[in-house]
Amino acid sequence: MSVLFQNQETVFQVEIGVLRPADSPRFAIDLEHVKRLAENEAELPPILVHRETMRVVDGMHRVHAMILRNQRTLAAQWFEGDERDAFTHAVEANARHGLPLSREERREAVLRILQYHPEWSDRSIAKLSGLSAKYVAAMRRQAGDEGTQPVRIGIDGRARPSSTAAGRLTAAEVIRQNPNASLREIARQSGISTGTARDVRRRLANGQEPVPEKHRTGSRPEPTSISSAVPNQSAPDLARRVILLDRLCKDPSLRLTENGRFILRQLRKQLYDVRDWKRLAYTVPKHDRNAVAEILSGCADDLVEVAQELRRIDKADGVRAG
Repeated sequence: MSVLFQNQETVFQVEIGVLRPADSPRFAIDLEHVKRLAENEAELPPILVHRETMRVVDGMHRVHAMILRNQRTLAAQWFEGDERDAFTHAVEANARHGLPLSREERREAVLRILQYHPEWSDRSIAKLSGLSAKYVAAMRRQAGDEGTQPVRIGIDGRARPSSTAAGRLTAAEVIRQNPNASLREIARQSGISTGTARDVRRRLANGQEPVPEKHRTGSRPEPTSISSAVPNQSAPDLARRVILLDRLCKDPSLRLTENGRFILRQLRKQLYDVRDWKRLAYTVPKHDRNAVAEILSGCADDLVEVAQELRRIDKADGVRAG
């Protein structure tokens, strides 16, 4: 799974003096490793630099090695994305090559990734960090995040219900809307296996609840939005938005253009920043609450205006096409 945008072809020379230290998963620079790199006369691979902040994303040991070589510049490539993406990529890069991260460094990195992207699946985060999925799941429980996300995004980038119960309820809704849907189509839209889809269809045919009693959590959760959802469905808003964003990220007309990638980054930021604001609301000082609320309200009004304009343009295009 990857949500990162970077130019892996263009290599340029950057002055070391303009670089900012990495927001690294490492606790400290290994001076012995720096010395070994400096003494090795081989050309070092380009470092990765966050374009917006000039912060090193991957390659701080190489930076220090070039300083020991009395070099003023070194080869670099741009990283394009937000600072949370930059940190995530740094974790992935350090787990994949170079000096391995310690277990404690990987553990702390996973805690930050869970904070940034609680919607990512345990296996996705495990693959990035080099820890096991079971260990990531245990850390998620420890952080109190288990079950708070209606969907999880897997290694393949697909959004799926975060529990079997939610997937079964979504499958039941698909079957009710289209009784002739194939098992494969039901499974695809609800994010469950074809075997589970078959069991849901059998249970509905027998007049049973789609979720077996052993999988129920006490209160009946609402079905997760499916990829073909329409605006008036009663699915959770966040689930619907995550799945819509997942679909947009696969659209080549957005994914393969500069403006399109910018739109996707902004949408992702907007989607998950709301969750952060909800968490931070109670930490705003009392004397600042009205000012913060006014700014957020104004931004919300601006976004509603943009959304209305998009719908107006889309409606006008539809009339012309007709």
